[in-house]
Amino acid sequence: MYCEYFKLDERPFTLTPDPRYLYMSHQHWEAIAHLMYGVDDDWGFVLITGEAGTGKTTLCRFLLEHLPEDIEAAFIINPKLTVVELLATICDEFRIRYPDGNTSIKVFVDLINTYLLDVHARAGKALLIIDEAQYLSAEVLDQLRLLTNLETDQCKLLRIILLGQPELKHKLSKPELQQMAQRITAHYHLGPLSKKEVSAYVRHRLSVAGSQDLLFPASSINKLHSLSRGIPRLINVLCDRSLLGASIQKHPLVKRATLVKAAQEVLCEPEFNRNRDNRISTVWGIAATSLILLLSVLIVLYNNLILRSASKSDNIQAQPANTDRIMSDLPQMSASWWPEGQSISKSRGMAYKELLKQRGFIYNSSSDITFCSDMELLGLLCIHSKDSLRNRDHLNPPAVLKLFDSQKKEFYATLIALEEKTATIMLGNKTIKVPVRDLLSYWTGDYTLLQRKVQ
Repeated sequence: MYCEYFKLDERPFTLTPDPRYLYMSHQHWEAIAHLMYGVDDDWGFVLITGEAGTGKTTLCRFLLEHLPEDIEAAFIINPKLTVVELLATICDEFRIRYPDGNTSIKVFVDLINTYLLDVHARAGKALLIIDEAQYLSAEVLDQLRLLTNLETDQCKLLRIILLGQPELKHKLSKPELQQMAQRITAHYHLGPLSKKEVSAYVRHRLSVAGSQDLLFPASSINKLHSLSRGIPRLINVLCDRSLLGASIQKHPLVKRATLVKAAQEVLCEPEFNRNRDNRISTVWGIAATSLILLLSVLIVLYNNLILRSASKSDNIQAQPANTDRIMSDLPQMSASWWPEGQSISKSRGMAYKELLKQRGFIYNSSSDITFCSDMELLGLLCIHSKDSLRNRDHLNPPAVLKLFDSQKKEFYATLIALEEKTATIMLGNKTIKVPVRDLLSYWTGDYTLLQRKVQ
């Protein structure tokens, strides 16, 4: 295959929902926020819709990998079921024993209710996620509604998240499902990627597979966006086939012509003539213009909210005492501390990304201003404080440390491990092990770490 030719560790564009390859666009962060709301909310359904191939299942896998320990989750991927089959599948997913051959709805519901009460008594939560929910029949959807009637005086016992294609929303608008629709407390529609996001998406997947090169020039990315319409699944299919074609042709990059040839093969399109491209461009251009106008308004409102949140966050950060005196006493910064070619001015964003990576997430935003606000979408809180490396009770790696070099310029490093006499830190993309006494020479005591929200 092409992996050896392009020096890749593995194929980067497979169709399996591997959370490692999840590219977190702004839309995906919003979708994750709604999914986390579904985990915390106990009064209704959360609905995530999107065209086939937009990444709903991958998002769901990502969520399942990062659920709190107190969550008992059931995940149903084949919803073409009768009511009895649905209840039996829920029991199977929650590992609830039931009599062999049972077809009584009452028996299933009673067993599920007993299990949910037991989870609640242990201060836990039960979560049911159903993928491809557009295939659920009206009868099954109504049974799901009835399951949300299982409750205590204070809360519902079962949280339900439905993921499906746009027709699911249309199905729920029917009169016979009005009661079900009224219980949807949050809905988010996951759309296609923009041209800029397509480029970032391709780069991200190649990076995870071991390549630091984009392999797709700008002209190919533009064509890829046009052919795939920004749908991640189609992007994967086209990139996988075009990388194979480029390797056979011994090309170092995927040319536009190679991409078009791949599309002819995998999309069963006999040709891509200029008139067809122009018509597509015109239609998408009009749609994109309208979308951009709408998004511009939303982004302005969103950024204003983020900046206000960031301002409040900055107010709680402890300022280094006698900073000028501390920095004037610093020894000359060793050249080996900061990797050549790395920008100290970008060190804060790089340190935050590494901090989240150490927690098992991938953070793709280019702005460190929105970091703490974005973390709230994942149920995490930024804790800003001031302490000493000698105090092991509060400073638990990973954490971001604020340092100053001998030129009085601040920069940031991620503390990965802390031992008695040595500390392991990440500077840029370089891991360094340094004596604690040396690190203290550059550190003022300010640090940031992440903690999960207390519910």
